[in-house]
Amino acid sequence: MGLGAIVVVGAEQEIFSSAAPQSDLKALLTQPLACVEVLGRSVLESMIERFVRADVETITVLVAAEHSCGVEPLRGAYENVSVRTVDDVLSAVSDQLRDYSQRSIEHSFVVSANVYAETDLLDLFYFHREARQVATRGMDRDGTLDLWVVDCAQAHQSELEGLLAQAEKIGATYFIRDYVNRLQHPQDLRRLVSDALSGRCAMRPCGREVRPGIWIDAGAEIDRGARIVAPAYVGRSSKIQEDTLITRFSSIEKDCYVDCGTVVEDSSILANTHVGIWLEVRHAVANGNRFLSLEHEVVLEISDPCVMRSNRPAQQETKNGLSWSRKAREQKVVADPNPKQSPAPEAWQLGADLIQG
Repeated sequence: MGLGAIVVVGAEQEIFSSAAPQSDLKALLTQPLACVEVLGRSVLESMIERFVRADVETITVLVAAEHSCGVEPLRGAYENVSVRTVDDVLSAVSDQLRDYSQRSIEHSFVVSANVYAETDLLDLFYFHREARQVATRGMDRDGTLDLWVVDCAQAHQSELEGLLAQAEKIGATYFIRDYVNRLQHPQDLRRLVSDALSGRCAMRPCGREVRPGIWIDAGAEIDRGARIVAPAYVGRSSKIQEDTLITRFSSIEKDCYVDCGTVVEDSSILANTHVGIWLEVRHAVANGNRFLSLEHEVVLEISDPCVMRSNRPAQQETKNGLSWSRKAREQKVVADPNPKQSPAPEAWQLGADLIQG
């Protein structure tokens, strides 16, 4: 079939002329939203999995150099996926299309990692091929998406940015009726969590569904005195202490610590976040010592480490970032494609009332 895919991380303005990230997003996160784990897996990895299931022959992830530290290793192993950190993403996309053409890959998806779309990718490809256009762009009821299928041979021979702009005016568009989330704001992340936990989209949390609507990932530890009300998710190796309450579409991502008596309601606690004792986290996103209130649309930086802090030492963050920068120029992603789930922690495996469906 000769079909490839190029996934762009962190340079949407340069390639697709997308809107700039909002200020509260920059204040809350140091990485693109697509690289933030949602229910145990990043949107970037979910996108890669969809391409793999669509039998795409080769997938290239191009990461803008300024975001190289924000892309962590994936949970799955994909033999046909490579990851590259590049300084000029626009040129890298053109070069990759040229490489695909030389390898007899006739067509390629070109997509922003921030676009989560549950469309039939093969149907989109067939639509593009039958339309006989240089490029076909996906769109939904809210407008165009940063999701294209392009003819590799013709695309690399032209100036890519102009070609996409011209193709948008005269080319075909493919209407997507399925679930779409553009991931432009932390509110979009919260919406994706809520939609996944309630079954409004195809995404499902990692780990085991130990009660209807309650997902617990590998290595999580939940005290017998804690209470979890569906729908909710607790990520791998996270610790939930006594008298805590996790409820209403909340997600506790990997390596988090929620201390005694704290209530987490309709909120996301992002990976490696320590939340202190007897707090109320409602309608919010917490990331290390940064707290975004979605009701008031304000980001607070918590100076008291007893209230909120990052679980990841600064030295470790720097080390991980340097390691990625050295290796990700041309890296094969390696991990277990079907990670085995650890047995349920005794605290919730044997308890009766601490988890409520």
